Amino acid sequence: FTPSPAVVPRQPRASTPTPFFLPPTPAAAPVFPAWVAEFSAPILSDLAARQPNFQDDFHDFSKGWFYFIPESPRGPYYAHIEDETLLLKLPAENEKRDYWVYNPRLLAKNFALRFEFRFLESQPEDTVRFQFDESSQRGAALDLSKSQTWTLRWGPYADWRSLEGAYAHFPPDPIEVLTIVKGLECAFYLNRTPLAYLPDCRAAPTLRSAPWALTFRILAEPGHTASAAIDELKFWDLSSNP
Repeated sequence: FTPSPAVVPRQPRASTPTPFFLPPTPAAAPVFPAWVAEFSAPILSDLAARQPNFQDDFHDFSKGWFYFIPESPRGPYYAHIEDETLLLKLPAENEKRDYWVYNPRLLAKNFALRFEFRFLESQPEDTVRFQFDESSQRGAALDLSKSQTWTLRWGPYADWRSLEGAYAHFPPDPIEVLTIVKGLECAFYLNRTPLAYLPDCRAAPTLRSAPWALTFRILAEPGHTASAAIDELKFWDLSSNP
């Protein structure tokens, strides 16, 4: 330890009055955006008393998860279930930059979807995407990158609009994602905290008429292994909600 070159002389000690302790100030309640109370909170309150229409913790076997290779006449293939999770993986020798899986049971015009995921062997630029297609020409997608940035894209694929920001990530804790889509509106939560809201995320309350209308994807540049694991998935069909 090296002492400071300039030492301030000790000052005569004055008598200290008896401290007067005030009660602690109560913590301020979090202030949420207006869309939470107006759109998502009533839906979440209703879901708290409802069983999901579909759920999967990936403990036993594949409950109908698939992937296929677009240019291959074969398939679809069963998606990889590994270590009791749904595995998304791009191997280094695979030149594809977009690997995705789907489940035909996740089909509803209005829905809520909650799941957890972890980045596994990945680089900072690698991204996990949840995408729902309104048609073959338009849809919406939430991208979460390992660099702790997020991007929300929506509209026609040829001219996607976008919104972006940053999020906190504390590995090895999983990241919980909640998506609510009803009517023309969409809301997104990350780790149970409101993330973003779109009043016009789609042109009409429709869903692409294909088994892969809702997909989970991992996107990465070729040359390295990129992987992520999905778990604790719950899906509610909101079409019959009051």
